[in-house]
Amino acid sequence: MNKRHYLMAAMCLMTLAACTQKTELPEDPKDKEEYRDSQGNSWIYNAMLMRWALMPSAMNGLTTTHYYYPNTGSWTDANGTRVNAPSGVKVSSPAGSKSKSSGRVFGSSHRSSGVHA
Repeated sequence: MNKRHYLMAAMCLMTLAACTQKTELPEDPKDKEEYRDSQGNSWIYNAMLMRWALMPSAMNGLTTTHYYYPNTGSWTDANGTRVNAPSGVKVSSPAGSKSKSSGRVFGSSHRSSGVHA
């Protein structure tokens, strides 16, 4: 019976982990929080500048760091020039809502509808 309990507990934990692993950036990240999405992209949050840094890797094809500003839905490159979202990286826009209680999420599973110049 003990073996069965361990097996059931393991299955429940695996199911829970599968349900909670999302491709969305955390809504209320902490400073220097690191995140890896389901596409293998590596992100680091800077609370003072209120931006996510998308780190370059062979997987996402970037050669420099790109920055995503969730409050405005905008992107900049390493030089601070405003750019479109990198190819293959999608994040949802907070358009229409500014409050933290809005339940908005940012993630690669959503289409970007933000302003990109």
